[in-house]
Amino acid sequence: MDEGNTEQTDNEDLSTQLDNDAKSVNIGSGVRIDGRIEGAETTDVSGTLTGTLKSSNININSKGTFSGDMSGQEITISGNVDGEINSEDYLIVNDSADIKGVIEYASLQVSYGARIQGTLRHRGTVKSYSPVSSDEVKEDEISEDQEVDQ
Repeated sequence: MDEGNTEQTDNEDLSTQLDNDAKSVNIGSGVRIDGRIEGAETTDVSGTLTGTLKSSNININSKGTFSGDMSGQEITISGNVDGEINSEDYLIVNDSADIKGVIEYASLQVSYGARIQGTLRHRGTVKSYSPVSSDEVKEDEISEDQEVDQ
């Protein structure tokens, strides 16, 4: 009787360990996957992934290789990527990265030594500033002085 209860407890522990409520995907070194990953919170690639990847947080490690289309909020690349990258928040490209393709980003950080071949597109608005001439500054100062004197 006691043995039956022990087995049931072991099975419950095993099922608890197998639950992945964190929605994380890990592709280990030497593992190759062809297909589509969608809805993961965190995806960590040390092996080879070919296909489509949609995840909130993507990390392509230095030994990792990705080929296809990827999109996410926070993307860090240290390995090889060939395809389209769409980063909604920020993209960090480390010095060991080798990227070929189209990159769309809101914020970009590239380390010295990284290799990027392709097209970079900034998403969002780009603010442009026009220089202010010294005459305009003097007029503004005069207006402020007159208002103070009154």
